[in-house]
Amino acid sequence: MSMRKSYLLKLSFRNILAHKLRSVLTILGVAIGVGFIVFLISLGYGLQRISTQQIANLEALQVIDVTPGKSKIVKVNDTVIEKFKGLSNVTEVQPEVSMVGKIGYGTSLTEGVIYGKNIDYLKLEDARMVKGQIYKDNLADQVIVNQSALKQLGIGSAEAAIGKKVNLKIIIGQDFIGDGGKGVVKEGTYEIVGVLENESSPYAYIPLDKYKTYGVKNYTSAKVKVTNKASVDNTKRQLENLGFKTTTLKDTVDQINQFFMIFQLILLSFGIIAVIVAALGMFNTLTISLLEKTREISFMKVLGTEKKDIWQLFLVEAVIIGLIGTAMGVFGGLLVGFGLNNFLIDLAQRTGNKPVQIFYTPISFVLIIFATSVIISILTGIYPSARATKIDPLEAMRYE
Repeated sequence: MSMRKSYLLKLSFRNILAHKLRSVLTILGVAIGVGFIVFLISLGYGLQRISTQQIANLEALQVIDVTPGKSKIVKVNDTVIEKFKGLSNVTEVQPEVSMVGKIGYGTSLTEGVIYGKNIDYLKLEDARMVKGQIYKDNLADQVIVNQSALKQLGIGSAEAAIGKKVNLKIIIGQDFIGDGGKGVVKEGTYEIVGVLENESSPYAYIPLDKYKTYGVKNYTSAKVKVTNKASVDNTKRQLENLGFKTTTLKDTVDQINQFFMIFQLILLSFGIIAVIVAALGMFNTLTISLLEKTREISFMKVLGTEKKDIWQLFLVEAVIIGLIGTAMGVFGGLLVGFGLNNFLIDLAQRTGNKPVQIFYTPISFVLIIFATSVIISILTGIYPSARATKIDPLEAMRYE
């Protein structure tokens, strides 16, 4: 007659509680190993999420940057822009130019790159400004500068910069003029309307249409937006077949994800060592339990207990130890990550920096941890279970 499942469960708990200290130490070993894995992998996921979020939003992943590369034959001009717009899945195309120039304010002068970007390009680029706004139209004598340029010009802060007038001296190469035209130098006074986040070198944005009034016909590059992320690879191939070089933030994000996958595997390998040690402790506990229960198992067999019940008794005991230890480990790992997140957020707010969550644990990962725990517990309990079913009652009673 088979043993009832409820009684089997009750008997397994009784066996675990019979040796409290040994069971507690075994469960703590599992908890520490699992907690270590949760802590390390949560760190990996958190760093990955921070990196990808800082790089791009969902819409930015649908944008392809197109340049002529080193080619002297292909050009990005209005004719090519119209050709880009005719490609399948393309919803928007915005060109830009970049020229070397000088930015002057009062007696201060600094060299930097002066970009020509229309309003729609800035929206597509998702330009992030610390102060101000974009220009009012695409022919306005207005400029957006970065904090590095302000520092070089001696303007104290982004707030103080808004409304100030700067002089721009732009060197336009003959390659941008087209039709065999000669390079020119153009100067103009522009009002600062926005300040961009700091970068290592000074630069400024003015409307692309201002460059067109200076005779610019060829562009440095263009941004091509497609309908969705799934269309990016196909459109990239089409653009490359036309002779252009393409790059996307999706490529960068994929590379980051690949790096963090390797990083997480390295972290996981350290955690696995702790879990193996915990599994050996569980195996040792079950083996000792088997030796202590030799007489009890013999009586159970004499009374007609089936082999599968004895087999299940040890497996259930192993799974209970594994699940309790895993639950404690997951909770502990999440608690430590939560505490460190709050500490870092509080520290960032006190120092005026942007708060970030460095630890992040997906629900799917927690479920995988529990599923893996059950598998490891079953594997750990197989040998003691198999050995228990092979006990000869007569030999065992004679030994006792």
